[in-house]
Order: sequence, then C-alpha cells, then structure tokens
Amino acid sequence: MAGAMLDVVIDTAAIGKALGDLSERLGDLTTPLNDIAEYLHQSTNDRFIKQVAPDGSPWAPLAPSTLARKKGGRILRDKGTLQDTMRHSVSGNELAFGTDRPYGAIHQNGGKVEHAARSQQVYFRQGKDGSVGNRFVKKSKSNFAQWVTRGAHNTEIKARPYLGLSAEDDTEILAIIQDYLLESVTG
Repeated sequence: MAGAMLDVVIDTAAIGKALGDLSERLGDLTTPLNDIAEYLHQSTNDRFIKQVAPDGSPWAPLAPSTLARKKGGRILRDKGTLQDTMRHSVSGNELAFGTDRPYGAIHQNGGKVEHAARSQQVYFRQGKDGSVGNRFVKKSKSNFAQWVTRGAHNTEIKARPYLGLSAEDDTEILAIIQDYLLESVTG
C-alpha cells in the first residue's frame, strides 16, 4: 500500500509491557487495538487542526508560491483529503494506522519531487487593441492561444509529520490498555 502508515510498534517500555500483559490475559487484542486506533484518529485530526507534529512542534510554513495559489493558509488541509483518508487495520495483535494516499509519505517525511519537462497550450483573451491579458482563460472564452514549455525541475517538500505518538498519546494508550487489563481481572 502506498502512502504513509504508522505501524504501531511501541518501543516505550511501559506500553510494551502493558501490551504484553494484556496479550497474556486476553489472548486477542482486537478490541483494545481498535480503541487505540479510534484514539489515534482523534489525535491525528487534532494535529491537522493545530498544524503540529506529534512532538508539538509546528509544521514547516508553506512556501510563498504555495500561499499565493491557495485559499487560506491551512497546511495539508487544502481540501481535507489527506486528513480524511486516515485509516486503520487491526489484524491479529497488530495495528497499522495511516493513509493509502501516495503523497502521504512525502508530507510525513519530506523530500524531493521531480517534475518532467512538459508543454501545453494556454489560452488568453486578446483585447481589440491587440494587447493580450496576463490571466489564463478557458479555451471557450479565449481568442488567443500560445504554446508554453516548462523544463524539468525539482520541488523540495518540507517534512510535516502528522503520524506518530506524542507523550500525551503514550499516556492515553496506556490508560486504554490498563482499562482492558482491569476489565479482564474484574470482569
């Protein structure tokens, strides 16, 4: 699956031990892992709203060229597509959380995007005096067309991590696990 996925492999000793204890007591972690996934959806949505990484640091600001063509200054939320594609999968005792969108990984990790050279016809409106406007128009409204070519170029995308666990996430996941441990003992 292309995109950016967070395989919830937890290195925090306390969470790892609690999951091990839970696995021993319950055998099947499907229910608590689904609860953890639900929490991760909420936590990730909050990050999109606040425009911060899991560690609380703000996302890199948008480039001036990006700001010029966007409505509003929301980072990674132009139409909300990336945010709306967060999915999870619980299989056995494993939880995967992330997006299947191919561009999800470049936004999470940053990197270079290579653009091939291309040519296309662009359309303008020419005035009666022969002057051509500097705004593109639809072909149907145009009375002047011109071919333009743009050479191959690279764009650098800054990392804007939205997947991961914060200290608050660790605490909440531990609480979810502890609830299930207590439930299995008292239940």
